[in-house]
Amino acid sequence: MKTKMSLSAEMDLTQDSVVQLTCWCGQIALHELWGLGRTRLDRITRRKELLGSQSLAVVMQPDKNGMPQTEKARRLRAEAIPKGVPTEFRVPALRTPRTRREQQLKMVGDRAATMAWQLMALACVQELGFGADRLNRLYAEMRHNYEQLNEWGKTDGLDVAMEKLRRCACDALQTEDIVVENVDDEKTVQTLSRSYKEQEAEFLKRAVMMAAGRKACRQSLNVLNEESVRQKCADAMAAATGSNLSPLRSGYASALQSSPIRGAIIRFLPALPRSASARSSHRSHRGNT
Repeated sequence: MKTKMSLSAEMDLTQDSVVQLTCWCGQIALHELWGLGRTRLDRITRRKELLGSQSLAVVMQPDKNGMPQTEKARRLRAEAIPKGVPTEFRVPALRTPRTRREQQLKMVGDRAATMAWQLMALACVQELGFGADRLNRLYAEMRHNYEQLNEWGKTDGLDVAMEKLRRCACDALQTEDIVVENVDDEKTVQTLSRSYKEQEAEFLKRAVMMAAGRKACRQSLNVLNEESVRQKCADAMAAATGSNLSPLRSGYASALQSSPIRGAIIRFLPALPRSASARSSHRSHRGNT
C-alpha cells in the first residue's frame, strides 16, 4: 500500500509546482500581449534569476535573533513594485479548500505564486521598462492563463491540458523542442530536500559565525561536520526564539534552479488530485545558458 506523502513534502512539491507554473503563465502572457520572442524572454528569465539570488541573499543574512530574514525579503520585493500594481498573486482554484491540509497547501501556493509574480514584475520593470499599466495587464493575463489551464485540466483531462500548454509554450519560445513527461514525486521531493538542506547548512554556518562574533569562526566550522553545526545552531536558536528553519523553505530552490525555458512541474492544487502532475522540459539549443 502506498504511503501517504507527509505534509511537509507535499508543501515542498506544491511550492515548487506553483513557482514554475506561474513562470510559465507569465512567459506565455508576455508573448501573447506584446509578442515577446525567445531572445527577450531569455533576458527576462536571466533577470528573474538574478533578482531571486539577491532576494535569497537577504533571507540568508541572520537577523539579530539568528533567524532567516524571509519577511524582510518579501517586503523589499513588494516595495520595489510600482504603485497601483498588485503585490500578491493568489493561486486561482476551482474550489475552496475543504480541509486544514488543503488550506495549508493553498497558503503555501499563494506565497510561492506571489514570489514568482514579484520577480517577474521586477524583471519586466528593469529589462523592458514596464510601468503600472503594462504590469497590471500582465498580471491579469497571467491569472487568466492559470485559470484557463485549470479549466482545461478539469474539462479535458490532464493530458490534453498539458498538450495545450506545450503548444502555447512552443509559440512563445519559437520552438517545437518542448516535451511533456511524467514526474516522480519522490525524486522531486528528494531533489528539493537536498537544495533546502544546502541552504540551511549555509545559513547555520552564518548564524554561528554571527553569534561567535569573530572571523576565526569560519576556520573552526571547517572541522565540524554538518550535523554538529546544525545541532549547535539549532540549540542556540531554539533557546533564543523557540523557532526552526522553516522560513528558509520559501521556494527559492525552485525560483533559482529552474525556469520555463528549462522545465516546469504542473500541479493543480486543490483543483485536481495531487497525483495529477507532469513535467514540461525545453531542451534549449543554448544549453544551460
